[in-house]
Amino acid sequence: MATTQRRAYGSCLSSLVFLLLAPGCTSGAAGPELRAAGGTTAVSGAAGEAGSTSSAAGAQCTSAEVNRVGFRVLTRLNRAEYDNTARDLLGDTAHVPRNALPADFGDGAFDNNADALTIDPSLGQQLSQVAETLAENALAAGSPGRKLLLICEATDHACAERVLSQFAARAWRRPLRPGELDRLLALYDSARSAAFSFDQGLQTAIQGTLLSPNFLFRPEIDAVADSPEVNAVAPYELASRLSYFLWSSMPDDALLASAASGDLLTGAGLQTQFARMWNHPNAEAFFQRFPGQWLHTLDVSVAKQPAAEVFPAFNATLKDAMEGETLRFMRELVTSDRDFLDLLDADFTYLNAPLAQFYGIAGQFDSEFIRVDLTGNAQRGGILTQASFLTLTSPPERTSPVMRGQWVLARLLDAPPPPPPDNIPNLDSEVSATPQTMRQKMLAHRTNPSCAACHAAMDPVGFGLENFDGIGQWRTTEKGLAIDASGELGLGQGFNGARELQSLLKSDPRVPRAVVKYLLSYALGRQVGDADRCLVDNVTTAFQSADKNRMKALVARVTALPAFLMRRGAP
Repeated sequence: MATTQRRAYGSCLSSLVFLLLAPGCTSGAAGPELRAAGGTTAVSGAAGEAGSTSSAAGAQCTSAEVNRVGFRVLTRLNRAEYDNTARDLLGDTAHVPRNALPADFGDGAFDNNADALTIDPSLGQQLSQVAETLAENALAAGSPGRKLLLICEATDHACAERVLSQFAARAWRRPLRPGELDRLLALYDSARSAAFSFDQGLQTAIQGTLLSPNFLFRPEIDAVADSPEVNAVAPYELASRLSYFLWSSMPDDALLASAASGDLLTGAGLQTQFARMWNHPNAEAFFQRFPGQWLHTLDVSVAKQPAAEVFPAFNATLKDAMEGETLRFMRELVTSDRDFLDLLDADFTYLNAPLAQFYGIAGQFDSEFIRVDLTGNAQRGGILTQASFLTLTSPPERTSPVMRGQWVLARLLDAPPPPPPDNIPNLDSEVSATPQTMRQKMLAHRTNPSCAACHAAMDPVGFGLENFDGIGQWRTTEKGLAIDASGELGLGQGFNGARELQSLLKSDPRVPRAVVKYLLSYALGRQVGDADRCLVDNVTTAFQSADKNRMKALVARVTALPAFLMRRGAP
């Protein structure tokens, strides 16, 4: 784009800040025109349970505590959601947002935690650049976006009005309100009056649409600002909640039509849309992102790269295979009608030639993954024996019983140990006169009183995984010394090796509760804490009994909770 064009665009964007950003802060109020007219809503059925229940901890929970609706701040689209939305809105397959925006790490396990999704000046500039690039690409000759956008052949104001009316409603995921289209047309008119072409005028307005809070955020604002009352979210707001939970992307036409008719607010309508969306290709986002972020297995070397001089077998091909195994393994557990807790001791996995060779598993393999039966395999079976987990919980040059134990406590038992105190000596700086296994070094390290308390919980768990080296390869010795893989999971729960540890974990009631708590955090886009204890306990009981530990049934259950269907203002 030429310099003079950029100046004009800058002028248009200055207008955008004044004309769009300010009204966007209150736009999204749930007015009566967006709510279903009459009928039984999904909310009333979910929230209408009376009486009290017993939590897993044994304490009595009131109906209000079980059906608690927590506060969530205005939610910005994270990088992955923006990227997927650009694909579905504009046909963008170049992954402009993913390549140009910084990763969102969020608070806790997930990158959709609303509290962490703020916008600082640097990100604001990057979002502006992304919007400009997407708008320009969308109108390029022969692009998928051009086919989606240009619903009329003329190049006049009437055609621009049709294009922008349809585009903005899809981008903002709801019908436009009075005055909103006029502000977008003002951007178009400003560009045209500066002698820019029809396409350039549209580009300016499209860029403005993508910079509006109505696009970058998912507004859920009641008519009475910050009302402490609990209210049902409006139909289009619920459509967005559902689509960004299951698809990490915008609602499609069928979901928006269900919102428009009010059918989405009925129990039957919600179930129908869930079933359809679960079987849609876009649901792959949930199948990959929820387990991948919960277990931290999307990128096994995100924090560090295994040292080549210590682990020469590790390379990009093997890294991809490690991540691919866990992705496919977890996808089957999420989507199939089987016990989700089989993630701990499953008798199958997915392997390709590089990973099968690394594991020492014979068979006919090539570059493609195939499902492999592990019945009778004493070394492999379940998430704790997969190289992805074992690599991401190891420092570059060795194993770490601490990191592995901490991962099990935090991810599988929801019992993370406290952070270490300051000035703890580095384990690698503690020199021994004779060769030591990692277990021996850790036991010596724990003689330091400042280290003992936390290590007493983590180390005995991590010791059970010492038969796997820093990239997950099986071993029976270390530095010429025999591996001792005995450990303890809590008082009196001894085990020897990964398979016995997994067996103990599968019968531990903390595991299904951790699954529920992490899923609720992902679904609600906020930290699930102590105030949600009764909600978590109640859903966990249903997950184990009615749902038989099936993930699909649990996800469907979560979408019908008051916590998902309702909202309240700031406390």
